[in-house]
Amino acid sequence: MCGCWTNGYTANRGLHYVTNAEGKQVLVKSTPPAPAAYEAYLRARLALERDPPRLDEARGHILDALRWQPDEPQLWTVRGEIEWRAGDFAAAEVALAKALALRPGYPEAQRLLAQIHPPRTNATAAK
Repeated sequence: MCGCWTNGYTANRGLHYVTNAEGKQVLVKSTPPAPAAYEAYLRARLALERDPPRLDEARGHILDALRWQPDEPQLWTVRGEIEWRAGDFAAAEVALAKALALRPGYPEAQRLLAQIHPPRTNATAAK
């Protein structure tokens, strides 16, 4: 689910595209991560992309990444994604709230939060 794109150069890792809640690509800037945090993040992403996803393994890796870089909203967003996929929506909301507290309006966190709480239509609200 990662909407990130980078050309792979370390100097440019701070700029990447994410898909916002409206489905549009938005360029965002992040602080390049500490190497250990980035490695743990990549391992978490790989565990999530397995078929079936290895959620416990991904959780362990993202927790390692967060120990190295607790102020990075993308890491908290991935933590939210892991909890969401595990069915722990309350924990997902907490992680996404942390991501949004660190960077208000962070598109990737907003997009995932919208999946947890889809917008209610007037017909749904009336019931």
